[in-house]
Amino acid sequence: MIERHLYKIITIGSAFVGKTSLARRYTMNTFSYSYIPTMGVSWLTKSLSLTKEELNENLSKDILTDDVKVRISLWDTGAQEIFGFVRQKYFLGAKVAIVVYDITKTATFDDVPFWVSEIKKKCSEIPIILCGNKSDLTNARTVEREKAEEYAKENNFDYIETSALSAENVENLFSHAARLAIQSEEEVLKFRKPFIK
Repeated sequence: MIERHLYKIITIGSAFVGKTSLARRYTMNTFSYSYIPTMGVSWLTKSLSLTKEELNENLSKDILTDDVKVRISLWDTGAQEIFGFVRQKYFLGAKVAIVVYDITKTATFDDVPFWVSEIKKKCSEIPIILCGNKSDLTNARTVEREKAEEYAKENNFDYIETSALSAENVENLFSHAARLAIQSEEEVLKFRKPFIK
């Protein structure tokens, strides 16, 4: 097994979409029902192992030949904090960006193009994953999954729906982000097929 260095993964999106809850669910397996806005920037790290089969998932051919152990650093900031002096440091060195919106709040999906443009201004070539959070609230859904998938496909983003509350697809989200970070380092993204979960 090859050990890789630390990969920086950023989450970005409007306030109240669950960016911090996703990061905490993944790194600490916890969920808080109370909302405390993120002030400044926080980051959490986690180590994970990926098999060569997992690394080659969504590639058109098997290219990566070794299992790897990797550490990822999840960077989280309050939506309001992305402006000002924090902005430059937040994007610096990011390998993957996860744009999070709330499937029950159309306005947060409408904000996605803004967040994507911010990513592209600061780190134009990194992979982007579009994440529809709060999938446990399907009865309150206002953003149809098909609409989000279509937007992701049009922009060559991967798409996944998650629930920080139930932990649905949270592990898949961050494992996929780690896989994209490794694939981008190995310059194999040109062989990538869309990932929709």
